[in-house]
Amino acid sequence: MLQSTATPATVAPRGLRSPASSAPSAPVRVPLVTLDVTVPGTSSTTGRRALQAALGKNLRLYVVTIDKRNERITFRVEVISRTLDEVIGALARALDRAILGRAVESVIRQPRDFSLGR
Repeated sequence: MLQSTATPATVAPRGLRSPASSAPSAPVRVPLVTLDVTVPGTSSTTGRRALQAALGKNLRLYVVTIDKRNERITFRVEVISRTLDEVIGALARALDRAILGRAVESVIRQPRDFSLGR
């Protein structure tokens, strides 16, 4: 038969959980804006930098088309934690020659931050 070698002096006591910490918290919902943006140029790097400068972090960019004949690039842009009005305003201020396409605003659950040590 196996016996535990841990004595009460070496076992760390467990803290009591409060009822508030044991209950699951409601998921945080954040806005997600998806839109197509066409910018002049043939290099996606220049367009990416301009869009990142205008919209900041929480941004996903995908190249949809590169039109070399008309020298235009179309990006699909997904912006998290901003409303549609904020995104369009930021793009209008920063990119005067951009063409904004179809825009969709939806709501997603914010991913859980595991860096908190929970």
